[in-house]
Amino acid sequence: MKWAGLIVYLLGIALSIVRPPLDRLACIDMTTGQVMTGINPFFLVLELGLIMVGALFLALNHEFKNYHERNGWLAVSTGLGFAFVGGYSKIYELLLFGIALAILGMIVYKIGRAKYGGGQS
Repeated sequence: MKWAGLIVYLLGIALSIVRPPLDRLACIDMTTGQVMTGINPFFLVLELGLIMVGALFLALNHEFKNYHERNGWLAVSTGLGFAFVGGYSKIYELLLFGIALAILGMIVYKIGRAKYGGGQS
């Protein structure tokens, strides 16, 4: 299950590189002369879904000490994947969401380790 999760996670990232979720529209910005782009929701949901499912498969294989660690790890891995897709595709809202999710996940993970794990990290 660990390898399946890693393959699915990396497939979502590779798909975002091969086929970014942006489409060229049939209009041009008159002030700059650039072709307008729009987000293709099918590919965006497919790529983000693959990243989430891959992170979940990876988390199911690992034995966490408590649910805080597991949820924090899921948030960090999913947030980093989202941030990569958003940064590569120049969807800055998704990039910021991924960064915020990863930071929040790191906080939850550290709280779970410190409060319930018994160890310092």
